[in-house]
Amino acid sequence: YIALSQALRDVIPMMALLVEINVLVKLHLPQPEISCKVFEDNNSCIAVAQSTKFTPRTKHIAIKYHHFRRFVQDKSILINPIDTSEQTADIFTKPLEGNLFLYLRKKLNGW
Repeated sequence: YIALSQALRDVIPMMALLVEINVLVKLHLPQPEISCKVFEDNNSCIAVAQSTKFTPRTKHIAIKYHHFRRFVQDKSILINPIDTSEQTADIFTKPLEGNLFLYLRKKLNGW
């Protein structure tokens, strides 16, 4: 949950910048919907992020990590579940078995 919060600290300002650019640069096109799709392999993290309530299990998480809940509620950030074996970021953060490492490396680099 904390890693998701930290990742979204970079995404949310970029989304705001895109909205501002869209306002400043008048194009005669339909206004695009600015949203972000995030993939998370922890179902508990997804449940906490989508919940509007604080529970006894989440009270230990500092308030500063809940900053993105409003964006999840208004659906400008979509958190999608992904299987752990498909999570490409794991190649940078976890020791992996040989086959899974080769699969993720191919998925990341194309070779």
